[in-house]
Amino acid sequence: MHSRIIIVDDRSTNLRMYSQFVRMMGSEYSAVCFNDALEALVWLENEPADLLVIDYRMPDIDGAEFIRRVRSRATGLHIPAIIITAQQDRECRINALDAGATDFLQSPVSHIEFRERTQLLIAQHRKNLELNRQITQAIYNPDDVAEDSGAHASKTMLEQIIDTTPILINATDRNGKFLFLNSYQSALIGKEQEWIVGKSICDIFEAGVTSREERRNQLILNSGQSIPNYEENFLSDGIELTFHCNKSPLLNKDGHTIGVLTTGLDITARKFAEQHRTHLALHDMLTGMPNRALLAEKMRVAIEQCLDTGCTSALLLLDLDRFKVINDTKGHQAGDILLRKVSERLTDALRPNDFAARIGGDEFAIILNDVTDVADINGFCVKLLKSIGLPFEIGGIEQLIGASIGITLIPDDGNSADELLRLADLAMYEAKANGRNGHCYFSPKLNQIAQMNAAVEVDLRDALDKDQLFLEYQPIADTTTGQFVGLEALVRWQHPSRGRLMPNDFIRIANDSGLIDRIGLWVINAACKQIAELQAQGIDVPHIAVNVSPRQFETPDLCGEILRKINEHNVPAGKLAIEITEELLLNHNKTVNKQLAMLRDNGVEISIDDFGTGYSSLQYLRDLPATRLKIDQTFIARIEQSEIDRAIISTIAHLAHALGMRVVAEGVETQAQHAILRASGCDEVQGYFIGRPLSAEQLRELFATGPVYLEAQS
Repeated sequence: MHSRIIIVDDRSTNLRMYSQFVRMMGSEYSAVCFNDALEALVWLENEPADLLVIDYRMPDIDGAEFIRRVRSRATGLHIPAIIITAQQDRECRINALDAGATDFLQSPVSHIEFRERTQLLIAQHRKNLELNRQITQAIYNPDDVAEDSGAHASKTMLEQIIDTTPILINATDRNGKFLFLNSYQSALIGKEQEWIVGKSICDIFEAGVTSREERRNQLILNSGQSIPNYEENFLSDGIELTFHCNKSPLLNKDGHTIGVLTTGLDITARKFAEQHRTHLALHDMLTGMPNRALLAEKMRVAIEQCLDTGCTSALLLLDLDRFKVINDTKGHQAGDILLRKVSERLTDALRPNDFAARIGGDEFAIILNDVTDVADINGFCVKLLKSIGLPFEIGGIEQLIGASIGITLIPDDGNSADELLRLADLAMYEAKANGRNGHCYFSPKLNQIAQMNAAVEVDLRDALDKDQLFLEYQPIADTTTGQFVGLEALVRWQHPSRGRLMPNDFIRIANDSGLIDRIGLWVINAACKQIAELQAQGIDVPHIAVNVSPRQFETPDLCGEILRKINEHNVPAGKLAIEITEELLLNHNKTVNKQLAMLRDNGVEISIDDFGTGYSSLQYLRDLPATRLKIDQTFIARIEQSEIDRAIISTIAHLAHALGMRVVAEGVETQAQHAILRASGCDEVQGYFIGRPLSAEQLRELFATGPVYLEAQS
């Protein structure tokens, strides 16, 4: 029988591809293509179709609305419909399900998947058409119309109604032999009613169905009670259909149970919708892996099993190394491809009873069930990291990444999913701190550190409210004149019980907790206030530079806030500078450029801090309105022994000068380093050789008599 497939997609390339897929399926299939959804709807008013293939995103109406309009017509109620969606269109799929979609294909579509889905849906559609045809034929068969009157006529009409109802109905005796079945069920079985009556269940159904039906029937015969609301799958010409069934005792005139009456309604389409909704709720749309919700359920089961049996399982929390760099530099599409490829390798590494999920971003979780000892876990981690460490080909270019894995043992480290995930997260960060691309087990020490960090966060909030933070200022000197030409503002914390704390003691926690935004604004205000106070006393200091974190630039009005503080304290142009890092450029280059340009136009100096430690881009440097480039101290520390580091510094200096920026070297501690840096083209230097950080009072005393020179300090 010939099958007609209607394809609706506004993109001509897709229409050509899908129609080619149909031709590859054979001559018994044909495609009718439309690039206009409204035109397709008009065509379907008068033409039959065996399958609809519709792209979800179209200009006039979307795929869900298209299906909804088709389903509103009597002729379109039962036509199977495949919606084509993008990888992560969860809401689109739910809308399409509500409208009556039968199945989904994910773009880009493979011809094998296209063929398998379409052939299955067309076969189910053909089977339903055949069942309806046989019922219709039975209704209008003249031989079935009773011409007698009275009770005999009424009985014939009742039999006809039962016989032609689109619900499977059968009655079996106490031995499981068919006493009666209607035309719908005989069509489903594919045999005439007369042939089936008298046959046993085991003669008709396959072994699995027979076993379940005999067990249910025996329960009814023994108890005399009905069995409502169960599901059963029946095969009809190789097509599996799902029915919602009920069984009741069949009674004689004396009220004795002489058999079983079974009814069933076809719910195949509804069942698909339910299963797909469940899948959407429990799986990640990008990779197809289980998501955090399903992970929580699997962890609950694993914990219960370990507690009941005394066995051990392990939870692995895996975070990719360098994924952010690839995602930011190559684009989100490349990042998505990479995540899918990682998920495939991760799934391939699992043992039969293990479980893996993507829980967000570039984080994955794995449950290793029934591990005998730590060696099993170590071996799995080594194997997995080796697999992830192999090159990934994305867009014809090989990309290399790694992963860091944190491990907790179930139930040794905890007996709740949230606690185990938290501890695995601590262990994962420890793995990153230990050099990345490795694995680390949770230990009580890690938990102690986490608790201490939580306490620091609480104290840090108090510090902001109680004015416990203060600034110190480290001088920056010109390499040629020795004059102090700048100051870097460094935040300190006078903790009420722990004393004076340095940034290393709290800045990472501030970043993780989001408090860095408040601290950053406090530093900007404090620096502006300090400049204003010194000016009011007639003391002229060079510009003061403050560090601005990438996170602060996520605040929509950071630029406006800085300019308001400058105006509030009447800070002259050129007296405030901000220092940014390369990470900021990678994350937000377009937005940042606009904000930085506005600051620069209003007299704010801009320095790129820690240059050379991130992923430098000449394009970013070229387009930035930066005034200074600060070379990280890791290069400075080796310049006396390393010719390569000297060459790097010299190259950076030439590059910065070509782009109109001054070069600042950080971490200068010796006279020899100072001499080499001056010879290498560095314009300014900062470090203990130049001067240690100064308090506000020391700053006032140092500059009270005018400009300060390095020679005067030596």
